[in-house]
Amino acid sequence: MVCPLYVDFTRMCLDKLPMLINFTTLENCTSEQYVDCPIYQVCTSNFNCEYFQSCAEQYSEKIPKLVMDIFMTKSAFEVLKDIWTNYCLSPEKAKTCAKYKLYAKGEIPSLTLQPDGSIMSPFEFLFKRKLIIRPPE
Repeated sequence: MVCPLYVDFTRMCLDKLPMLINFTTLENCTSEQYVDCPIYQVCTSNFNCEYFQSCAEQYSEKIPKLVMDIFMTKSAFEVLKDIWTNYCLSPEKAKTCAKYKLYAKGEIPSLTLQPDGSIMSPFEFLFKRKLIIRPPE
């Protein structure tokens, strides 16, 4: 089965949020797994956080290319999908998001700020662990 948003070889979901192309290869568009695609979920959800587009644009514009290439890994994309599902598409949880609270005050949150209020560098975020960098001995 093909995603209903995949029309005439065009991914209609990207008309709504074009910056999301940076977060996926869109491999699932022509498979039955399209329902698991976070972009499909964002585009068909009854609720999107009012700051979702601003957050997504900030990530797509400010994260270095190398980090974006790493984002294409399955595990990193799963982490991002988890955030979208648990915060951005939940009317209850969206307002508890630390980034939401800053946007609501008119402030731009740091890329390192996570929805739960913790601070994590992009690499820590990707690998889900603290990185310890030591000088050569």
